[in-house]
Amino acid sequence: MRIRFATVLLSIACATASAQPDPCAPGPIPAEPPPSPAEPPAQPEVASPPAPAPAPAPPPAQREPSEDELRARASYEPSSIALGGFLQPQFRLRQDSPVQGDTPGFRFARARLTALAQTRSGNLDVSAYIEGELQPNFVLFDAFATLGRRLPAGGRIEVDVGQMRVPISRQQMLSDKKVAFVDKAQITSIAPDRDIGARVNLAIPKLEYVRVMGGIYNGEQKNQVENINDKFLYAARVEVSPIGRDRPLSESVFDGKFLTVSASYGHNVLASGANDEKLRYYGFDVSGAYRGLSGSFEFLEVFHDFSGGNPAFLPPSYKSNGFNAQLNYMLPVRLPPYRQARLELGARVEEIDRNDTVPIAQPGDPNQSVREITGVATFYLRGHALKAQLAASHFQEIETRTAVGQDATYANDQLLLQLTYVME
Repeated sequence: MRIRFATVLLSIACATASAQPDPCAPGPIPAEPPPSPAEPPAQPEVASPPAPAPAPAPPPAQREPSEDELRARASYEPSSIALGGFLQPQFRLRQDSPVQGDTPGFRFARARLTALAQTRSGNLDVSAYIEGELQPNFVLFDAFATLGRRLPAGGRIEVDVGQMRVPISRQQMLSDKKVAFVDKAQITSIAPDRDIGARVNLAIPKLEYVRVMGGIYNGEQKNQVENINDKFLYAARVEVSPIGRDRPLSESVFDGKFLTVSASYGHNVLASGANDEKLRYYGFDVSGAYRGLSGSFEFLEVFHDFSGGNPAFLPPSYKSNGFNAQLNYMLPVRLPPYRQARLELGARVEEIDRNDTVPIAQPGDPNQSVREITGVATFYLRGHALKAQLAASHFQEIETRTAVGQDATYANDQLLLQLTYVME
């Protein structure tokens, strides 16, 4: 019985096992997967073309300026102002005499400040110039405004108003910083100096080589704010420049070759006590430069006539006159230290007679007639802007006797060394 039961259990187990696959039994060998198709060979990489640059953005639309803006642009004029000046220290050796009592030593001949303002207004050139001396006390020399414009056919007109030089003597009209000698000629002592008034400068159209100057002034000399005697000084000058038109007013050869011939006239009435003193000026000058040579000649004559008051007490009429002749030569070599330095040699002869009627009272009288002979050597480092000058002068008294017959000659020769430095 036991054997059969076991046999039955075993049959049931086998039947059940046949229904489930045997995980331990070796199964069938799976078939190999079919081979995959061959991959195509790798292609070399090709750089992609750069992206096109973006098109520039269209410019913003331009706005048309308004009429007010156009007027503002048209009315704008550039302006400038230049401050400057020049210094001229001196060392002087002069023969000492009881007449003058001069002593040698250093001194400041000039210490000036200048200012130049310039602008435009439409077709007008507008400027103003000021020059003043600083020592020993401040003295105003120039202070004037200028309106100028070009004229058709090459002409030009300028109008100056204020205190300025009277256009009578060329020596007097020169700036102290642009002369070929240490000091100007003595002819300036009988010519009008600066005065308050108005002056016209005209370059004639189609005749640019002709320049006409005319002015009306108070006739009281500089820094006299009122016209004391209600009379006026009238001045006129004509310049003809066949060579070198529009050359600046200066000496030596730095501004090129030129030739100018001029004539001047002036008329003034001064109050002299209870009398009136009438002055008439007649002047002539010629100046020029060519290659290394430069020079000038000038003659000025002034007539003094008195009127008014008691005729029995009128001073006698008299005449004053003078001339100046000078010649300079610029050596054709350039000198160290900057290879732009130049050496100029010059000579000058001048005479001055301030009163041809009244005898002098004593030696050294302000009206004593003299002759001066001067030699000068000028070392230019930068033209007239930086120079050193050495001048030796010999004086000869033309009036050798006083009114009472006293000897009026005396020793007064001098040696001057001057340095000029222009700040511009």
